[in-house]
Amino acid sequence: MQAAAVAGAACSIPTAWDFATFKAGLAEAAIEKVPSTCNGCSTNCSVFVYIKNGRLWKLEGNPIAMKNEGKLCARAYGVAADVYNPNRVQQPMKRVGENFFEPISWEQAFTEIGDKLTKIIDKATGNSIAWLCHGGKENYAQLLLDEIGSSNYITHYSTCFTSKTNAWDRMVGSQLAPDISRARYMLFAGRNYAGGIMPGAMRKLMRAKETGAKIVVIDPRLCELAKIADEWIPIRPGTDLALYLGIAHTLISEKLYNASFVQEYIFGFEEFWKANKHFTAEKAAGICDIPADNIRKIAREMARHAPAAFLDPGYHGLHNHYVSSTQIAQANVIVNALLGNLYQHGGLLPSASPKFGKIQLAKRLQPEKGLRIDGAGVNDGYPTVETSRGIAQHMPDLIEKGMLKALFIYHFNPLRTAPDPEYQKKIVKADLVVSIPVDWNETSVHAAHYVLPEHYFLERMDAPKSVSGNIAHDYPQVVMRFPALKPMHNTKHILDILKGIALAMKVDDLYPFTVEEESAAMLSPLGITLSKMRELGCVELPEAIQPGIPMKEGKSACSTVTGKIEFSIGAFKLHGRQGVPVWTPPLVSPKGDSEFRLIHGKQPWHSHSVTSNNPYLMAISSSYNGNWVWINKSRAERLGIKHGDTVILETKLDSKGQNRTVTKSVKAKVTEMLHPECVWLPSGYGNFSPKASTGYQQGINYNDFAPARVEPLSGGCMVQEVIVTVRRGNS
Repeated sequence: MQAAAVAGAACSIPTAWDFATFKAGLAEAAIEKVPSTCNGCSTNCSVFVYIKNGRLWKLEGNPIAMKNEGKLCARAYGVAADVYNPNRVQQPMKRVGENFFEPISWEQAFTEIGDKLTKIIDKATGNSIAWLCHGGKENYAQLLLDEIGSSNYITHYSTCFTSKTNAWDRMVGSQLAPDISRARYMLFAGRNYAGGIMPGAMRKLMRAKETGAKIVVIDPRLCELAKIADEWIPIRPGTDLALYLGIAHTLISEKLYNASFVQEYIFGFEEFWKANKHFTAEKAAGICDIPADNIRKIAREMARHAPAAFLDPGYHGLHNHYVSSTQIAQANVIVNALLGNLYQHGGLLPSASPKFGKIQLAKRLQPEKGLRIDGAGVNDGYPTVETSRGIAQHMPDLIEKGMLKALFIYHFNPLRTAPDPEYQKKIVKADLVVSIPVDWNETSVHAAHYVLPEHYFLERMDAPKSVSGNIAHDYPQVVMRFPALKPMHNTKHILDILKGIALAMKVDDLYPFTVEEESAAMLSPLGITLSKMRELGCVELPEAIQPGIPMKEGKSACSTVTGKIEFSIGAFKLHGRQGVPVWTPPLVSPKGDSEFRLIHGKQPWHSHSVTSNNPYLMAISSSYNGNWVWINKSRAERLGIKHGDTVILETKLDSKGQNRTVTKSVKAKVTEMLHPECVWLPSGYGNFSPKASTGYQQGINYNDFAPARVEPLSGGCMVQEVIVTVRRGNS
């Protein structure tokens, strides 16, 4: 039968052709160049996608784009190829048994979901419905939530960096980014641009290094960024707050700080100093395991180069990990402000963000919303947590209490990237769970009632975005994603998915626009046409960001309560908390020869669990033993552990009243490049979706050991407040 099929196919080719001619024709086919943005992480690097014979042929970085400067990391190439991954969700699916689904039509999916939502709203109000997502495309979801009367737009940020945004918005009024190109001294703690990779930042860092700028990395591990640093200083994990307070004490006590800047622009300096005048470099040294002379040296060198010196504001690295994460973010602001580098060249600058237009929609009569059910911003809940972010790890608890009836989960996988997956699996107990993914992630397999697949990023147009932020750039830039490939499967754009659900709920005019119309309206005030964006992919605007504290009528006009940079947060004091940061020890600390703090971080070729089902990127993991746990050599020798041995990690997990022992085995990387009090896991492994075959059961994940907790000030997960015992297993 196979021979007959081959013969039949050959006979169907015109006699004037042979296979060589056919192959040559393919090789000579026209190549189409389409601008897009990478979906490998949240950086949104601008790319050009080359299409040949209707297939993905090549990917290149856009040289204009500030985030990548024409370069791409391994993740970009990997996720682009995933458009052909057989583990994609290829059509709407409905749960009909435990982890078993049947295909259904879009019409059936919309009808059933719309009917269930209508009944839930009638019985429990729209505020029993939540939208849980990575973040972005807020306007689409927000229109639906406004229509049904829900306050519950929740992002993944409580599992990432929410303490940073909380502190900086309240203390400075905006999020500032390091001016790497002009800085002469750069201190990085909890920030690894070479691991959680940003190509543009790394290129700027290398150029700055070549011109004599000093780079210092504080990290328990010799991370990728530390490899290019002038100094790597290992720190006891969980004690960065002590280091920052020790630096601040040196700057103030030795009168190295910018007194005129403090006098004119700072509120709460005296309150901070009164609370911390005892916290000397010696006191900090005893806690963070960095000699006092080194702490003083850092402070003095930063002061010498100020304002062209900064302590990087950080990102995921420290900002949801500890009970003190919010105080760490506060102290970060204070160290930088003492240097007088805020809003200054060579220090920290605001993002040069374009002022997009907005599509005009008719006003609608909408129901009154209730209080957020996750407690963010609620007086008897978590009053100082940002209402624009929410508390992502909180969903199962809300379902068990009967407060959350229906949950949409979009571009987010809480069963793998939020703490305690066994607890997160309880999401399935809601009356309705709709997952909107591209692949068969853990949340879809174990918790969703309906799985509605979105077009892959190479198959869709998305509205324009600003790419400023994370690193300073003088001019605003706009990037946009255009469809490079026709959809391979029976998938839809997120806007069309929401339109279908709204129509099924008998709301026929909630989304009276297309992505093209929305994009044109957004670009209109900038003088940019869709055709220009389609040609260039990234457009830089001419109005440069200007340094200097925001001023109005001769006075500081930061977007804070006082108009100044605030060392003390009034909202914290209003709710019975300390307004200024003071030393707060970790919740837990290791004891004895076999206990370690469990910490984690990124690798240059993975983005948490998003990329771990990619065969190309997992091949890199295999070649580098990338899913092994790191352990300090001296500690390993005491436990009889050798490089390559199988080790057992174990912890007693108390999560929402459930006590159990978690035990996982993994290979050990024995190294001197790690602080002896911790073990380190890369974050991209331990996937347990059997429908994602490449990454299935490869390595282990830190979230398996972390209880589902809520840091009270900012809502973070505190996922490095975990102690594990380590022992040699059976190799």
